[in-house]
Amino acid sequence: MNAKTQKIARFGLMTALALVLGWMDRAIPVTWFLSGAVPGIKLGLANTVLLYAVYLTDWKTSVLLMLTKVLLSGFLFGSLTAILYSLSGGILSLAVMLLVRRNPRGGALSIGVLVLLSDAYLLGRTPHPGGQMLWCMILIALAGFAAIAVFFLLRRHPDHGVLGTSLAGAVAHNIGQILMAATVLHTPQLLMTYLPVLVGIGALVGGLTGVIARRVFKALHVKTDAVLTERS
Repeated sequence: MNAKTQKIARFGLMTALALVLGWMDRAIPVTWFLSGAVPGIKLGLANTVLLYAVYLTDWKTSVLLMLTKVLLSGFLFGSLTAILYSLSGGILSLAVMLLVRRNPRGGALSIGVLVLLSDAYLLGRTPHPGGQMLWCMILIALAGFAAIAVFFLLRRHPDHGVLGTSLAGAVAHNIGQILMAATVLHTPQLLMTYLPVLVGIGALVGGLTGVIARRVFKALHVKTDAVLTERS
């Protein structure tokens, strides 16, 4: 099998895997207890495939994979509106991951600070939170401290850089989607209500997908710090 055939086969495999994981995202009700406060939250399992592309393929292949996944997922499982939201999130997420890939520690620190500031903002708006909002704020705080912990982890273990990249990508995806929703629906209030919560939940989910991606890389005997060195 020559290099071109190998590349085509790998792209097809990544596309199929992204679609299957995207379907699983929709099938797993991971946030039923937050559905009234923050609808539409998913695990983002398909993002692990995009992480693989970001680290082990060139940026053109990563962009093509993101576009293919968004369009096929939209036509198979969603709608034109879903494609629009996913595309805005996907573009911003991929751009951020490609940038953070070379400095995942800085990405993790930035996300940690952003998440904690979002939690502080929510606390200022709701001095006595209760019910679902209280759960949201607890999860956001945990996500912020987890991102800071990833920053310190990366100081000793640079080969865990995929965690920082995943955190940044997940948060950027949520930001892109909420910006598009605010534009399409002409409701800038979403930036003051949903955005802080989605930033925190995005970091939490991004950390989870980062752990999954890290395990996949380890199983494939891939060292992300070595990959970056070779591609620099």
